[in-house]
Amino acid sequence: MARNDCLRDYQQEMKLRLFEEWELHRSVMVQMPTGTGKTHLLAAVVKEFLCGGGVGMRVWIVAHRRELVEQIEETVARYGMGKEPDKSAKNGRTGKDSMPEESGRVRVFSIQWLSRNRKIMDGQPDLIVIDEAHHALAETYRELWKRYPEARKLGMTATPCRLSRKGFTDLFDTLITSWSIAEFIGRGWLSSFDYVSIRANSSEQRLIDSLKKRGADGDYQVKEMNAVLNRETGIRQLYESVRRYAAGKKGIAYAVSIAHAR
Repeated sequence: MARNDCLRDYQQEMKLRLFEEWELHRSVMVQMPTGTGKTHLLAAVVKEFLCGGGVGMRVWIVAHRRELVEQIEETVARYGMGKEPDKSAKNGRTGKDSMPEESGRVRVFSIQWLSRNRKIMDGQPDLIVIDEAHHALAETYRELWKRYPEARKLGMTATPCRLSRKGFTDLFDTLITSWSIAEFIGRGWLSSFDYVSIRANSSEQRLIDSLKKRGADGDYQVKEMNAVLNRETGIRQLYESVRRYAAGKKGIAYAVSIAHAR
């Protein structure tokens, strides 16, 4: 197996473990914490898969949002795998016209575009990579397993669980987990952090408990969350919390939508 010098040691280890699992299982889920470079590992795995598979191998990388599609395309391009030219003002991809060596063998889609346009796709994929694979319980993703049973599958996620409590064992044959967050922090790969959340018995928690609708993957529905939580009183409390706990510090605020984040 080729060594990717741009990968960190733990990413190399995960790549090796993945290819070992593919000797036994067709469909594998990989869990790594946020910030540890899942997309770089994804690109290195795809490159290795193509190098070892011969001419004509095809890889499809599927994400659930257009912004993620663009980020993945940029990363795989750094590994010498490019995009097909100028098809995608319509398809949720960036439409840049660079043509590196592997162009056309690796294609990146949003699941929405792929669901609408699957009938016009040429050929069968040899590998399907699902980014943010905790969304894979949705029927649009399950269809990939039904239509392409012979393709190898790779799911990448930081959170291999759902609020619906449904697992992924009917889609992925095995799960590979990396170090814990504490170990990544201890070894200096992730920053130490404080985590601030609402109280269990607070009015904000009761608002969240009142949410009824669920998406296809079992998670809260963004439209309802935005309607219930994107309000002035809640935003003011969030703002005051940031001022109180994170003034002058770097941090991440998890919002329910782009409008809420703004």
